[in-house]
Amino acid sequence: MFVLHQPPGRATLPVDAPVWRTCLREVAFVDDWHRAAPGQQLVGHAEAYALLLEIVTGLRSPLVGETEVQAQFKAFLASLDPAAHLDLHRLGQRVLADAKYIRQHHLQGFGAHSYGVLAARRVPSGRRVALVGAGALAGQVTAALAGRHTIDQWARRAVEGRPALLLIATADARGVVSSAPTTLVLASPVASAVAATVARCYADVREVIDLRSADQRSPIADDLPVVTLDTLFADARGSACMPAERIEAARSDITRLARAFERREQVRPLGWDDLCA
Repeated sequence: MFVLHQPPGRATLPVDAPVWRTCLREVAFVDDWHRAAPGQQLVGHAEAYALLLEIVTGLRSPLVGETEVQAQFKAFLASLDPAAHLDLHRLGQRVLADAKYIRQHHLQGFGAHSYGVLAARRVPSGRRVALVGAGALAGQVTAALAGRHTIDQWARRAVEGRPALLLIATADARGVVSSAPTTLVLASPVASAVAATVARCYADVREVIDLRSADQRSPIADDLPVVTLDTLFADARGSACMPAERIEAARSDITRLARAFERREQVRPLGWDDLCA
């Protein structure tokens, strides 16, 4: 197993490779050795497994130990065609099992909050919320704000069982939805022009909480204060700092697990199926 790891959009990835994308990185899974482009990290076998474990456990995140990246990895595995990517699916399940072990033994009590919870902390009590997005991240924000705020959720398309969603395509025709003080939360990689269209539906937008990745961000309006993921990470780091010895212990255990993975690959080069051959 080999992986190509890079910041979003840094270089072209193999077109036939499954790619796991987050707001901070792209990880392509390739079957053989590729020439790495500038800005790409190419690793294989135990090193590749250790890299995946460090990413999934949040040790490569700005907020060390955060759990959002693990949820994103689960969603990536669920999106794969099981028949076409059986080996990768099995690999992913092993990574998730080992990540659970690392969290339980080394990271307990740190990084437990999702991006949605971090965003919700920034919304003043009683403030109306215009939430753009209908995916997992938007669901986290909604759950964190439920019962304390009026939430208008905007999406590109209707979602079965969610009649309360406001469609972005109808924003221009709606006029002013509310004159109450409003926080705009971007929980989807929408263009800034789309975000501005939604913002115009509110007469008193006080700030924007922008959960888009750095490469997706661009100004929405010059007069609106913006809270980015970087700000949320800085807030969280200030409230809970993981001791360096726990990080080192986690990385040491990850190295051990990666070596065990490589030994298994050497003993069973065809995977578990070769046991029944």
